Amino acid sequence: MYLKYHRRYFSDDVLVYIEEFNKAEGFVLFDFYDSNEFERFTSYTNNDFNINVATMVSLINYQNRTIRENTYYSIKRETVNTWLESNSIAQNENSLIIGFTIDMSNFNLEGEVFTHSVSLNDYDSFNHLMYGKRDISDIEFDLSGKLTVNIRNVGQGNWNEIMSDESYAVVYDCGTSMNASKSDVRALINSRSKKYIDNKPSLILSHWDKDHYHCLIGMTDAELSSFSNFICRDNVPNLTSRKLFSRISSLISNKHIYAIPAEARKARGGLTYLNALNSTNNQLVIYNSQYHKDRNISGIFLSLKNTHSSVIFSGDSHYSQVSTCILPHLNFKHNHYLIVPHHGGKGGNYIYNNPGKIQYESAIISVGPNRYGHPKPKYVSALKADFRTFTKTSLTKSDITINL
Repeated sequence: MYLKYHRRYFSDDVLVYIEEFNKAEGFVLFDFYDSNEFERFTSYTNNDFNINVATMVSLINYQNRTIRENTYYSIKRETVNTWLESNSIAQNENSLIIGFTIDMSNFNLEGEVFTHSVSLNDYDSFNHLMYGKRDISDIEFDLSGKLTVNIRNVGQGNWNEIMSDESYAVVYDCGTSMNASKSDVRALINSRSKKYIDNKPSLILSHWDKDHYHCLIGMTDAELSSFSNFICRDNVPNLTSRKLFSRISSLISNKHIYAIPAEARKARGGLTYLNALNSTNNQLVIYNSQYHKDRNISGIFLSLKNTHSSVIFSGDSHYSQVSTCILPHLNFKHNHYLIVPHHGGKGGNYIYNNPGKIQYESAIISVGPNRYGHPKPKYVSALKADFRTFTKTSLTKSDITINL
């Protein structure tokens, strides 16, 4: 159902976005379409919940129908009333992401929680597109010094850094586990706060997924202002990402906000291709994906190289995307490092074809305790077969450093 019909015929419903669904564990995490939907929800609960803090809602012991991630769904007012009457809405004060938890085992709900899905037409989608520059050609990355890459030990999340000499030049993602407490997030930020303020690195966000931006929410205005540029996908899917983008864009000059649209995609099936936004001869190459409903594979990815080494920052991409669209640009004799896609989880078929001259040195996974079974054994086996060494942050219990 298109949004305009949903609003016409179901104006009392609350429209939400499914962040995560785990059927086996009966777990759902959703956020609100926008501030209006959050305010509708709070009015039904007779509470004046603060929109400026965590707004995502986790459902536990969910046993209803299968739903799709990255999709908008409608929730009936009567469902919210049932949650309220059974005293099932628990407010979470210790998270920057999850504001509420609802235990579905506390009552018997007649019907479904999520009644119908809602699609956005072009006009509705436009309302989710954030303003920013599209052309990154005016950004200059100072990578003239000795290059170092840090894969931060942030648990089930992603936070990578590029250093030139002793200075932080680029931060790629700034996340941690969705279950991290406020104090956990603050501890991660504190270890970088002064250096970032002094060095003013560029910030590049792979995609709007909570475990890739969680720590940004916990930063002070001064800390967010320290980033010299912000490059991100222009489409913010939910209230949390919309609030974060608005906050960053209010602190960094519009001249330094780059909201990149996904490339147009003609074919419905097949590979979701990546295209370089700058010259592939550059040390740091930024790749932009074609559009795909799955935000994981429709993100922004990086490659970094010098004469001796290269590193691919793969976000939550699929192996086939990296193999087809990035590796051919690195076909010279050198040691290659892969920051493994999606914490060693869902990454499509394992395809990582060497174009001929690359020496696969090390595969590194940023991963922590999780309910998803990451890293998947099939990927671990394949990576160990291809790369000389293999490691993960959950094993080292510390940041992993690559000296290029």
